[in-house]
Amino acid sequence: MEKPRLLLVDGNSLANRAFYALPPLSTNEGVQTGAVFGFLTMLFRFIQEKRPTHIAVAFDHPSPTFRHVQYTDYKKTRKPSPAEFKEQVPVLKDVLDTLNLSFAEIPGYEADDIIGTMVRKAEESGYQTIILSGDRDCLQLVSQKVEAILPVKGITQVKEYTPESVKADLGLEPCQVIDYKALAGDSSDNIPGVKGIGEKTALGLLAKYRDLDDIYAHIDEIVPPRTQKLLRDGRDRAYLSRSLATINKDAPLDVAVADFRWHGPRVEEAKAKFTELEFHTLVPRLASFVGSGEPQELEGPREQRDQQEQPKRHELQEPSEPQEPQRQQREGQQPEQRFRLVETSQGLDQLVREVLKSGRMSVYADVTEVTKDFTWPTVIGVATGDHAIPYLVKPPAPQSTPWSSPEAWQETLWGHFQPLLVNPEVQKFGFDLKWLFTLCFKRGVNLDGPYFDVLVASYLMDPTRSTYRLSEIARKYGIEVPAEDTGATADEVPPSVCEHFAVGAASCFAVTQGLRQDLEQGGLLSLADQVEQPLIQVLAAMEAVGVGVDLALGRSIRQEFGTALEGLERAIHGMAGEEFNLGSPKQLSRILFDKLGLKPVKKTKTGYSTDAEVLETLSLEHELPNRILEYRQYAKLKSTYLDVLEDVVNPTTGRIHSTFHQTVTATGRLSSSEPNLQNIPVRGELGRSLRRIFIPAEGRLFMAADYSQIELRIMAHMAGDPSMTSAFTKGEDIHARTASEMFGVPFDKVDSDLRSKAKAVNFGVIYGISDFGLARNTGVSREDARKFIDAYFSRYPKVREYMDASIERARKTGYAVTILGRRRAIPDIDARIRQKRGFAERTAINTPIQGSAADIIKLAMVRIYRRLKYEELISRLILQVHDELIFEVPPSEEDYMRELVTYEMEHVMELDVPLKVDLDVGRSWYDV
Repeated sequence: MEKPRLLLVDGNSLANRAFYALPPLSTNEGVQTGAVFGFLTMLFRFIQEKRPTHIAVAFDHPSPTFRHVQYTDYKKTRKPSPAEFKEQVPVLKDVLDTLNLSFAEIPGYEADDIIGTMVRKAEESGYQTIILSGDRDCLQLVSQKVEAILPVKGITQVKEYTPESVKADLGLEPCQVIDYKALAGDSSDNIPGVKGIGEKTALGLLAKYRDLDDIYAHIDEIVPPRTQKLLRDGRDRAYLSRSLATINKDAPLDVAVADFRWHGPRVEEAKAKFTELEFHTLVPRLASFVGSGEPQELEGPREQRDQQEQPKRHELQEPSEPQEPQRQQREGQQPEQRFRLVETSQGLDQLVREVLKSGRMSVYADVTEVTKDFTWPTVIGVATGDHAIPYLVKPPAPQSTPWSSPEAWQETLWGHFQPLLVNPEVQKFGFDLKWLFTLCFKRGVNLDGPYFDVLVASYLMDPTRSTYRLSEIARKYGIEVPAEDTGATADEVPPSVCEHFAVGAASCFAVTQGLRQDLEQGGLLSLADQVEQPLIQVLAAMEAVGVGVDLALGRSIRQEFGTALEGLERAIHGMAGEEFNLGSPKQLSRILFDKLGLKPVKKTKTGYSTDAEVLETLSLEHELPNRILEYRQYAKLKSTYLDVLEDVVNPTTGRIHSTFHQTVTATGRLSSSEPNLQNIPVRGELGRSLRRIFIPAEGRLFMAADYSQIELRIMAHMAGDPSMTSAFTKGEDIHARTASEMFGVPFDKVDSDLRSKAKAVNFGVIYGISDFGLARNTGVSREDARKFIDAYFSRYPKVREYMDASIERARKTGYAVTILGRRRAIPDIDARIRQKRGFAERTAINTPIQGSAADIIKLAMVRIYRRLKYEELISRLILQVHDELIFEVPPSEEDYMRELVTYEMEHVMELDVPLKVDLDVGRSWYDV
């Protein structure tokens, strides 16, 4: 007899998933039924697949939970459920009753807490438990006795989680999910986390330390210093966040698991209810559940059943001609050898010979160490072909000689790998290959030969994903990479880590052909080969070079900002007539609305809003809100850039080596981190003043080349509007030309006010601005804003046609596409919710424009980099910020670089309008 199985269903989250996944459904009487139908479809599927003996459905109670008492802003950012959804919850409960299914809700607790409590009781009673939920919070409950099923797309595609797959998917043990949220927070539930700690840092900490307590027990050894400071400052927030994220397993639920025994539905009642709701396709399935709930003996021996129940596992192909020892291992029924360990110089010699023989190598490693220290990773998976057993290169035990020091081992690695990396006859493959280029640049050599990066190719296939894991990519092509574990150290590397990186290296070979076929079918192969893959080398060079910093000036500006903040705080307290915490929205709200009597602009769940938009409105009535805005700007710039300046400067080079990401944004634009130099404000003297800190190397100059109005030029090209095209072709001021067209005044009579209004419309149209948004940005009435927009489209009708055609194309294809074929999926283009649909329509309009701008500047970077390299110039590309490229140039090359950069950027692509570059030279970033 099988063990009893308990199926626990998160009623609210699963119904919510069904509501948004299915088109609107209703009966002839107008009763909304989509969420109920989708819920039942999923429930019936897993009753049949999992054959549970016991079933319970948990619902959220509408009352505030104990978490709201702990933290009033808990789930504050969530929008209320639509009325169309709320009215279906009672209907669902009525249906569950006819199915004889138990459901529970407890005031002050969430469905997760009921499920957690039942999981505890089930484990104590020896049950196997399956959780069916649309909420990833339940993954913290997964264990050897508890699996979780979560929909990943619609209601048909799901993922089943065991402890191993949680680790593979999240990089965390199930018990670490709450610690991860304690550090990184959770925007969906408005759990704050530790300010400044993101996903990457949180995962790194939990790879090294067991949990939050372990992290704080070793706080003194955490590096870099900035992370340690963030953790110290955010300790209270961390523990509050962990408490909020933790599912309560002791909810007051006075029932036993045995009470949830399911004997099947009350068929006649259920049929009547299904008929009433017009669920005709579900009625025949009711009969199959009669007599459910009793454990049944499966046919066949237990071992045979286990094999049948396990999902098929696709392994990498074995070597076609295994060596004799490997054959003997298999014949002796010993575990299959999945990698060869390399810890000696002789082993490295053998690896090099095999690479040179095959002419190919694939590498896979944890690159965190590389990006921070420019050193080889602790462990490196290396493969030499599709059918050969891969290698795992790791440092020998500490007591071994002659590599008792890490430095000696690093030199040994470099001595063996450099000839392969610079060999143009050796093809390179891998996942996130930028680290290899970075190491080569730090050694003064160039990685040569053709290469293919699986990460970058996967990003092109789907740029909307938040993470890209090799194991997920490989699984798509039928290959299983062992669970990822980043807990490796130089002293002891677990076998699971070795296998993960070694098999991962081999899988890069195995997925390359499928990826390239998919890229070709999607029209993306040219973009990959001509832009994204070559760009890896360009970004690595930029990171390796870095940008110079005037630390003394930075400290001076930091002191100035500190003094300014103190003065602003005194002035604000003086205006308020009392001291209060400027960082507290609640206290500020009291001052503004109770004490000063200002009229509130908008209300939130916790009170009146004091966000920037509100303060800007209130500043027209009183000076204090304006001073608060000024205080916030100073405080943000100081904490984001000035306070961490010493932490982000490399002590060896004395420069900032920001990390550039090409697989983050959905539009194709680059982003940067540690620090994010692309977010330094360009508008306003206060923000721009920070650019004085960034300086070129001794005896060099900065050269900045900025595409002029590139997005408007792309709009003119794509829309084909003759008036707009003519203005750009003639070199006219496009904003003045637009003002002349919109307001019916001669071109030479356009004043600054009209030009400013036209400029706001020009840029606003790209992002689908509304009359409300334009009115807010320009200070005119909504009526006038609507007239401006109508006048714009009447003068530029082709722009309106382009916008309508972009939306219609996205509806037909499901995606938006750029000039070079870059795609972005737009799944909500037909969403029922107006706000979601509106956002999707705006995305369909501006993605081709933003994405094409990204295509153009990336292609320009590749071409300029190749010329600098080929012509052996000293000048170097060091930064890319949106539409601007920053070069470090010796004075002797200034004139030639002006000519080279201008030509390559303006001729990188032929459009119906000319591309124009504004170029300037100076002795700091501020000067240019």
